[in-house]
Amino acid sequence: MKKFRKTTVDLLLRYLSNNPMEKLPAIFTVAEQLDRDQIHAGQIKELRALLSDRQGMWYRFTENLFKEVNLHSLQKFVECFLLNASLDGAAIAREAEEKYDCNIPWAILMDPTSACNLSCIGCWAAQYGDKNNLSFETMDSIICQGKELGTHFYIFSGGEPLVRKKDVIRICKKHNDCYFLSFTNGTLVDDAFCKELVDVGNFALAFSIEGDEASTDMRRGQGTYRKVIEAMERMREHKL
Repeated sequence: MKKFRKTTVDLLLRYLSNNPMEKLPAIFTVAEQLDRDQIHAGQIKELRALLSDRQGMWYRFTENLFKEVNLHSLQKFVECFLLNASLDGAAIAREAEEKYDCNIPWAILMDPTSACNLSCIGCWAAQYGDKNNLSFETMDSIICQGKELGTHFYIFSGGEPLVRKKDVIRICKKHNDCYFLSFTNGTLVDDAFCKELVDVGNFALAFSIEGDEASTDMRRGQGTYRKVIEAMERMREHKL
């Protein structure tokens, strides 16, 4: 069933790759027909309304996603985040909650390392040093246990998680049914790493920035703002 649904998602995205916003109403109609028990009727109705407003923020956002993000990344987002983490995972988690009489997290946050390549004012990482690391085996074990309970969404913070980017990419490849998000200062995002992000498809970045150049460089170090902007531009070039 999972292989069938993965193929279906891939076909739908390929169908939407040409004039996607004109085809969305048909997709919502199919979704309503498949939702026979109307478990997701409210969400489908809300999404249909949001994406029918051509002047609305979410319409423009979705339109730009199809224009600017590679198809593989979109496919993995739908498969891993929307289906595995939000739909299937929620059902498994409810069963686990009843079985163990406790709350099951929808997302798990972990710090791969306390190390960071910057020393930002006010950040604990600059005070804690760079000796604390989770081994690949520990991170892998956490995710394996989480998936058994229905958790398919994992967030990395730190320290700077991309100090450990080789292990993080390795985790994304092994657990390609999960979705991963990392908070990052952005200064370690190079072309080689962007190519790895394109390859795995299930890993997104959230850049930390203070707002303008003066504020960012004051807190994070001279030239940091420009490096973050360059990282964002580099990711756009790779359609991430």
